[in-house]
Amino acid sequence: VNVGWNRKGMGDDEYVAVWESLLMPMAREFDPDLILVSAGFDAAGGDLGECEVTPECFGRLTRRLMTLTGGRRVVCALEGGYVRSVLSKCVEVVVGALLDKESARKGEEEAEKTRKIVAGRDILDFIDESAARSIRETVEAHRPFWNCLGAGGDALKNE
Repeated sequence: VNVGWNRKGMGDDEYVAVWESLLMPMAREFDPDLILVSAGFDAAGGDLGECEVTPECFGRLTRRLMTLTGGRRVVCALEGGYVRSVLSKCVEVVVGALLDKESARKGEEEAEKTRKIVAGRDILDFIDESAARSIRETVEAHRPFWNCLGAGGDALKNE
């Protein structure tokens, strides 16, 4: 699933929002036995993607993926990231998350903190308006094919 941003500068909040409102619900519905990640880091702050995602956010997204398979069976293949100083930190954090036996638990705790912050509201109300529009358009395009998107597509609001 590709979510195309309509402007530059999207950061941690926007990536967590798309992860929790669209990608994680779809992944849970799919119920994978194995997750293969084409791990690109060009969205990292200071890289060529002109986004502002921190290495810590890449680690958080990795931990959330690990909740889908009980903390195992997640494979990452390095795909992109072009500024070595930025890339090395992102890879370090993601590999740390992959090796941490507590990553699945930590990922659930991070999602719970986000649910408390959102407190039943739409997570997309907390992010850049252009990003929220892109996510909503992607949800609408995929809604006919995914049961999890039938009630609005906001997993944090509906859980």
